[in-house]
Amino acid sequence: MGYTHYASRRKRLPLASFKLAAEDCRKVVEALCAEKGIRIQFDMDDPKPAHFGADHVQFNGVGDEAHETFVVERNHTPCPGQTPPPRGEGWFEFTKTARKPYECAVCACLIVFHHHFGEAYRISSDGDDDDEGWLTARECCQRVLGYGADFTLKVPPRMTVNGLAFAGPWSDRGEDGERVRALSNGWELRKSRGMSLRYGVCDPGTTKNGGFIVGGDILRAVIWHATVTYFRRAFADAPFLDEFANAMLKLRGEWASFLAWSDKLQDHGHDELARKIREHIPR
Repeated sequence: MGYTHYASRRKRLPLASFKLAAEDCRKVVEALCAEKGIRIQFDMDDPKPAHFGADHVQFNGVGDEAHETFVVERNHTPCPGQTPPPRGEGWFEFTKTARKPYECAVCACLIVFHHHFGEAYRISSDGDDDDEGWLTARECCQRVLGYGADFTLKVPPRMTVNGLAFAGPWSDRGEDGERVRALSNGWELRKSRGMSLRYGVCDPGTTKNGGFIVGGDILRAVIWHATVTYFRRAFADAPFLDEFANAMLKLRGEWASFLAWSDKLQDHGHDELARKIREHIPR
């Protein structure tokens, strides 16, 4: 897809907070343009000034410094054919910047929206915290707006009551009819006519057994099994895991076993581990 930034958001954002966010976007983007010599305009083929209003924020680079237009609407307009997200998930947005000069302005605005809307506007990226765009954006947001220095992309994978959340829509891959949907921890849910099981979860970062992790015919069961597997791998060295693992797997959609595990860890002095586990659990 190319170097891209993503958001998962609530469909409608409160007007008063959106006005504040838009104004903060204007301030930080104007500062970046003045300091870094970045040129922006309304759209790739529209030289009107960038827009920072109560209805939406929109801008792109200029000429060869442009790529995809960055747009955040207060009331999200679904793309043609875009279906509503499952319960507990947000509407999906993305901007492919290809690391063009306006990149840091896009990153800064994403920091602003996450600051004002929190879990209602979640951010992810093909990049990481040490990329130039994010470094520049955090520094400028903190200096101009007084916040942003502590923003990080390194957050626990998002969970819903059903387990690992989806991180994007279904996409087609290959000629065998395989469909793929990213999960919030970087794994992929795959659905293919050629699979012996209807659904499979794979880790694209490994070639061992094709990256296969779990599979099955019932979607929610597969997601939940993958979720428990994620915890077993992410906290493989944590005490008492085996004591609770079977209950975690059997009680699909129930987070009580995870909470009981974190409570026991805390009771035995493993406060930091307990905190990290609770950070994963949906509220």
